Amino acid sequence: MSNVILDIRNIHKKFDDQLVLNGIDMHVSEKEVVSIIGSSGSGKTTLLRCLNLLNEPDDGHIYFLGDDLMDKHTDIDKLRMHMGMVFQSFNLFNNKTVLDNCTLAPIKLLKMVKEDADKLALKLLDKVGMRDFAHLPVTQLSGGQKQRVAIARALAMNPKIMLFDEPTSALDPEMVGEVLQVIKNLAKEGMTMVIVTHEMSFAKEVSDRVVFMDQGIIVEMGSPKQIFEEPKEERTQAFLKRFVKIENTL
Repeated sequence: MSNVILDIRNIHKKFDDQLVLNGIDMHVSEKEVVSIIGSSGSGKTTLLRCLNLLNEPDDGHIYFLGDDLMDKHTDIDKLRMHMGMVFQSFNLFNNKTVLDNCTLAPIKLLKMVKEDADKLALKLLDKVGMRDFAHLPVTQLSGGQKQRVAIARALAMNPKIMLFDEPTSALDPEMVGEVLQVIKNLAKEGMTMVIVTHEMSFAKEVSDRVVFMDQGIIVEMGSPKQIFEEPKEERTQAFLKRFVKIENTL
């Protein structure tokens, strides 16, 4: 792996009296795909949302492209422009077309002229298989289509890293595959990604490293082969056994 572009050191986060993250240390290198797995309530999504300060950590440091996001002098908005975020619930603008959803940020934040923004958006929509839907209102799309538009919208800002928060959890089962395929294609192209997911077979296939979290800590991290086939920690073993049972009943 090449340069470390995201370095997380000793991150803590509480909500009221509940400790959700308890001393998280990890890093992400350029072109690396890191998947975060774990049970509901383990702290996965909170950690992901801390990476661009959608949730602000109580303590610790997050270095992105060499700048400490926790430093009050850091221009957070400027750095966020280099972090693409894809949410469970799409977060598209329902009063706009597919194309307008993808061009709004480049025009407003990157000061791109509309013609260039349209051209870029159409190229990215083509990449995710949604070019034919460019002029439709997003309210006419299925969940899987909306999520593919959300990915294109994030890519339109030319991010250095993409953050995915359970990108398939709100989708009907038949739509999951189309979204996962788009993410797999991005991985093949060398996009740096952090993915919170409950799709174990996908995490095994797409990741360079897998992080298993439980009760606000990283219990174990390693290659997909090590985590899924040779887990060392009892908590990792127990979690994966539960998932194998669930998958076998589907």
